[in-house]
Amino acid sequence: MGVNMVFPCNEIKKIAWDVLQNFDHALILREDDPLLPAILGVYEVQGIKNGAPTNMQKGPAFTTELATAYPECRLVVTKETMTVEGMIKIVYDLLKDKLNIAKITFTSGVNGAVQEYGKEDHRMGQKEKDRCPLCGIMLNADGTCPKCGYKKRSS
Repeated sequence: MGVNMVFPCNEIKKIAWDVLQNFDHALILREDDPLLPAILGVYEVQGIKNGAPTNMQKGPAFTTELATAYPECRLVVTKETMTVEGMIKIVYDLLKDKLNIAKITFTSGVNGAVQEYGKEDHRMGQKEKDRCPLCGIMLNADGTCPKCGYKKRSS
């Protein structure tokens, strides 16, 4: 890691948006919500359960311990009631392996929550990510920068 490096905000935005776009204008329900089967039935009748031609903005489907995204029908099913605290947990879980997260803040109307993550969180599964010393982008699994081609030397 370099000193006084800045990570490009547009890269953070792309990484986060790839995951978070599943929540944009999506129906978010808890898995035990009694409306879920009825809504899926309506989606089936309307022919949109497996996607609609107008649904052009979809993130990749995902399944975690906390939530499952069905981007084709703009639906996210969660394990717990969706609160700002719950959303922070889900977002952290989805992004912790892609970004070094120091703090997440969510607000919804008058409700808000903040969660900070520090060095102690690295012991709980979040590890420092190797970044390119030339452009700050996260290196891929083989230690190469996908943006500029920099290759990390083995130590």
